[in-house]
Amino acid sequence: MILPRVLLLLLVFSTITFAAKVNRTVWKKGMSFEQYLAKHKVPKTTLDSLDKDDTLLLSDVENTRSYYELVASTGTLLQALIPLGEELQAHLFKTSSGYKVEIIPIEYQKDTHVALLSIENSPYADIVKKIKNRRLASEFTRLLKHSVNFKTVQKNDKLAIVYTQKMRLGQPIGVPNIKAAMLESRGKKNFVFKHTDHNYYNEEGKVLVQKYMRMPLHSIRITSPFTSRRFHPVLKRWKAHNGTDFGARRGTPILAAAKGKVIFSGWKGGYGKVIKIKHKDGYVTLYAHQSRLKAKQGQHVSAGQVIGYVGSTGRSTGAHLHFGLYKNGRAINPMRLVKFSTGGLSGKAKKAFLDRKRKYTQIIDDVFEKNIPSQVWNTVNEIGVSPKMKNYYKNRGW
Repeated sequence: MILPRVLLLLLVFSTITFAAKVNRTVWKKGMSFEQYLAKHKVPKTTLDSLDKDDTLLLSDVENTRSYYELVASTGTLLQALIPLGEELQAHLFKTSSGYKVEIIPIEYQKDTHVALLSIENSPYADIVKKIKNRRLASEFTRLLKHSVNFKTVQKNDKLAIVYTQKMRLGQPIGVPNIKAAMLESRGKKNFVFKHTDHNYYNEEGKVLVQKYMRMPLHSIRITSPFTSRRFHPVLKRWKAHNGTDFGARRGTPILAAAKGKVIFSGWKGGYGKVIKIKHKDGYVTLYAHQSRLKAKQGQHVSAGQVIGYVGSTGRSTGAHLHFGLYKNGRAINPMRLVKFSTGGLSGKAKKAFLDRKRKYTQIIDDVFEKNIPSQVWNTVNEIGVSPKMKNYYKNRGW
């Protein structure tokens, strides 16, 4: 496994060879990868060995994301591990002939967790306080707000969440994947279930969170699909493409996929001329390689409004639009949100959902009946569900 090998190398270097130390640092807001290299006096030519997709990944370092450095006693950067989303990371390291950079997988531990809380202040505040996971609090309130009026929630009401969480070096990484959630308020249990189609439904199989985005071009021709992590069989290295590329002529109008506020309009590394729009529910869309930007930062735009024009700026081999979609800083497949679904499930799909719902309802009922407490992690050795509890839920069809 690559990450343990790298960390072992970091440890050996830091304790024996160079008397160096490992620093856990937060990525500075607005800092580009090129600026990071310049900060450590690493030649920009270090990036010349990377192809277009790798260069674009380096433009996706999330603001305030934690990363790790191995620094010699002289202040020289020896190695760095910098996450590029949830699946891949940049490994920058010094050799006898200079610096090199490669894209490698992030090795993480993923466990299933159960949360059962009595409300003291609010669902969001109590999840943050007791589970120590702000993203879980955000996801829970985002999903339940479609069926519950949080203003009516009272003290001693209860909530339960079944979710999976990735852990990296003792810290949660990425957005938790809520499988089922329930808020009991005024004696009524309000459920949300995630189905195999990645949509969330209520108990009757009605979709709760609508997919509201439209295509960013009038005419669609996909030239490169989204992929978060795969080992290229020909190149023999890890590759990712955090967006969908649409082929189009230079000057073709680019349309806002949904209404929102422009939070960035300018140059962004390998992406060239870029516009980023923030939408409801924490979604952000990115439109890259534009020839000319029309929308300005701070401007509010409507769905279908022209925000710029197709081009080939940045690291690009020809005119096209790179369309990215992010949720809480996590790159997700944009094609999942531009296919509209306004109804519910029916036929075999609904039967499969009801079977899945019964399984998760039983899990949550067991949590309430046995008053199973929430588990909180603080170190790499503490996990959210003990081996004993894992077997307990596994035996119930997890």
